[in-house]
Amino acid sequence: MNNFMGRSAAAALLAGILAGCGGGSGGGSDVLAGGSGTGGTNTGGTGNPPPPAASSCPPGVAACSGSGEISRTDTIKLTASGVQTMTMSTNDLLATPRARGTDATTAFGLAPNVAGLAEVRVARDAGGPVTNLNLLLSGLGISWDGSTERPAIIETFGLPRSRVTPSAQGLATLAALPAGTDTAFWNNNAATFAGTQANYANNIYFARALSTAHCASGDADCVTAAGNGLRLTRGDWSSGGLRPDEVSASRLHEDGATLAPDQIPFAGFKGYRDVWNWNYRYAHLSGWVTQDTVDIVEWGGTDEHNKARRGVVAFGDVTPPASIPATGSARYTGYARGWYSPDGRVEAFPIAADVEIVVDFAARSATFSVSRLRVDEAQNPSPQLAATSTNTLPFGTPANVLIGAVTHGTASGTAGARFFGPLVDGAPAEIGGSFSVRGPSSTNSPIVDAIFGAGGFIAKRAPLAATP
Repeated sequence: MNNFMGRSAAAALLAGILAGCGGGSGGGSDVLAGGSGTGGTNTGGTGNPPPPAASSCPPGVAACSGSGEISRTDTIKLTASGVQTMTMSTNDLLATPRARGTDATTAFGLAPNVAGLAEVRVARDAGGPVTNLNLLLSGLGISWDGSTERPAIIETFGLPRSRVTPSAQGLATLAALPAGTDTAFWNNNAATFAGTQANYANNIYFARALSTAHCASGDADCVTAAGNGLRLTRGDWSSGGLRPDEVSASRLHEDGATLAPDQIPFAGFKGYRDVWNWNYRYAHLSGWVTQDTVDIVEWGGTDEHNKARRGVVAFGDVTPPASIPATGSARYTGYARGWYSPDGRVEAFPIAADVEIVVDFAARSATFSVSRLRVDEAQNPSPQLAATSTNTLPFGTPANVLIGAVTHGTASGTAGARFFGPLVDGAPAEIGGSFSVRGPSSTNSPIVDAIFGAGGFIAKRAPLAATP
């Protein structure tokens, strides 16, 4: 049915999005708050690192994660210039098909997912904050007709009413929506379920107003980002601190709705998307969420309901494998961010932590330490992930990769990382990665009845700790 989600549900969904990202700021101040930990002033390396190397991304794109999977270890995937992990909702898997009740209108729970790929592309000036972002999602196991994968998601978080189309210059462009009377384009036939699904994907039916009230006077980057649907919160990394720049965005979407453009009743008719991106000079860390309606009646589906997918991608200007030192040590400090569920069944809670990575280039391994892991936004579910852990990550293939098994309290899984940027004082300038850990299931279920967490981290050079 096209009137799948009530208006009140859409309003509640929007309120939840804003609450989940700290009142629209992406939660940056909440995530990084709570004491100094390994944060504070970071003086490792030189005061003025070199600019990013020439990008291997499409023209017009400053940094990207890569459009294809190179390899996978457990739930961690490597791409050309990134490392990522994904999760999926569980209530849609546990419910009885065609008898879902209120569970059909939302998606919650958290479990590992290895299907699909996320690609993030960003625009920014050298050393500056992100001012434009595209999120490309494919192969996530989301189907409108119950059998075939829906068209790839190209999310720009754009403001104007428009149709999103890929661009030869790397970032998507916004074009005019075809008229509602154009039946050659809007060609879904609800009786036969025929039609071109791609025509009903990646359309922005409801314009949103530009808001720059959060931008400081004269902050042109903030205004530019706002014009592209992003809210910029500046960090202090460029002045010696550890806090990354952040952009965040949310958009209610109508992908898969078969009504004519002017007949869709409200924004969020078929779901929502959310994104945040942290960046230093070379490394980025993006988290994303998409909730989508599947098995849509007008496309031939027989069990219309919602699914959710979320993930974290670390990406940027990767250090060439041949440049990785053969000797010496380097220390990196930064932050982690992600989600966890106490049992895989309930909605995911946001988590944050401090991280420290100490790399021994001669031993081809790194000590990966997590501390002060906490549930963000003043929530106190039980049980929670352990507050600390220390693991050893060996170098992988290619040589700019760290990847291996990790244990975190009663949970275990995998973490992977990449080095980013040129060598600064003999070692790569930055590092970023992703992780996924799960405890034993009390029912031997592969998706629920176990504590589960997933996320990513970003860190920059810091002085080596003094020897006692």
